[in-house]
This record gives sequence, structure tokens and C-alpha cells, in this order.
Amino acid sequence: MLQAEVRDLVARDKDAQAEKVVRAFHERLCKIRVLDPACGSGNFLYVTLDIFKRLESEVLNLVAELSPTTILKDAQNVTVTPAQFLGIEIKPWAKEIAELVLWIGYLQWHFRTRGNVAPQEPVLRDHKNIERRGAVLASDREEVALDEQGKPITRWDGITMKKSRVRGEDVPDESTRAPLVHFVNPRKAVWPDVDFIVGNLPLIGNFKMRQVLGDGYVEALRSAWPDVPESSDFVMYWWHHAARLVRSGAVQRELGMPS
Repeated sequence: MLQAEVRDLVARDKDAQAEKVVRAFHERLCKIRVLDPACGSGNFLYVTLDIFKRLESEVLNLVAELSPTTILKDAQNVTVTPAQFLGIEIKPWAKEIAELVLWIGYLQWHFRTRGNVAPQEPVLRDHKNIERRGAVLASDREEVALDEQGKPITRWDGITMKKSRVRGEDVPDESTRAPLVHFVNPRKAVWPDVDFIVGNLPLIGNFKMRQVLGDGYVEALRSAWPDVPESSDFVMYWWHHAARLVRSGAVQRELGMPS
């Protein structure tokens, strides 16, 4: 649509107006915020950043064609940056990787388009765009559940598997234990204000939620989201939250598929 509008303006000898339209589009592109509420190590955010940078490159080429003698706005100040790509991730190591992946993608584009020109200092900045927390459940604090003797109550850790001696398939390794946690004042997690939502959401079947996540988490989740049927799979809490934001007009679109 942008290219068609620009071609029409140029055909009518309105190059200055065409350049203004392209620059306005570029400024808008550099303000769009995208959220992955289950970002893991940042794969979806990296791909989205790459798409934005490719689009930005095309836009800047259009500006150069329209006004070859005009000095382009400093791409260090008006440009697509990692700050536009937000993530929520509960695993600390994944959160750190996601931040690094975004900066690698950004710097790759910098040197690809600007050659050996050094990036603006500081090269890496903490935009606090990747948050380490739960994306669908928040609480004041977590307390370890205790038995009558005051000892921690434990459960299978929900992750570690072993081979069944009977059927040879993977089954829970009950020897690996994790404490049963009670969530104080559980409530719906709040997502940052964004324009688009992307992601590859966690899929845990309803019948496996207690086994994988623990009774304490499931009870807290269901009390915080009474509008989501208890028969729903884990992924539906993400879909429900995102759908409400889309329906209210808070975001423009929800993109992605559960894994």
C-alpha cells in the first residue's frame, strides 16, 4: 500500500509529499511494540525483529530514491531497535538468552547496512524489554506447603523422565522431587501495552496440568481466571488473555500457534 501511494504521488510530481509519507511510515514502524508472552530463548522475537529491519531497509531505500541529496535521519536515533520487542519468560536462563539473541540480530543488521561504522555507545542497553515472570499468573509471594510435621510437601518436578521397564516409553521419574508451592493472593498477570502479540505458546493438556505444574499452581491459576473453563488446556489461558486484548482494541492482532 505504501509503495502504491508513493508511486501515485511521484506520478503527480509530488515527490516532497511522497517523501513525507515514507518518513511518517518509518517513524511509525520504529514505534511499534511486539510482545511474545512465552518468549523462551527469543526465536519468535528475533524473526520479528529481522522482518522489521528488512522492511525498514526497503523504506530507507525509498527515501534515498525520492531525495538522493537529502541526508537521511540518523539511523542510530530513528531506527528499529530491540526495545520494541518485548517478552515474558519464567526461566532465568532463557530470559538472558532472549535478550542476547535480540542484540545479535540488531547488530547484524547494523553492520550489514552501515559497514564498519561503529554502533552508538553504549552498544548494549538494558531496555528491560524481557521480563522474567509468569505470563498468566501473578501473586504476592510463593510459600512452600508443609505437612503436619512441618516438612516440605514435594511432588514430581514435572520435567524429569525415565524409561519404563515394562513398555520402554518415557514416564515421570518420581525420584526427582520439587516442593509443592502455595501462591498467596493469586491474580491474572498483566501484560505490557503493545501493538501486536506473537508467540509459540506452551501446550499442556488439561489432564496433565496438575502433574506437570503442581496442584498449588493449578488451583491458583483457576482461581485467578474463573472465566476460563477448568476443562481447558494450559495454552487457553494465553489465548483467552490475548483474545480479550484484541477484542478490546488494545492490540491489533494476535499471531502464533501453540506448540
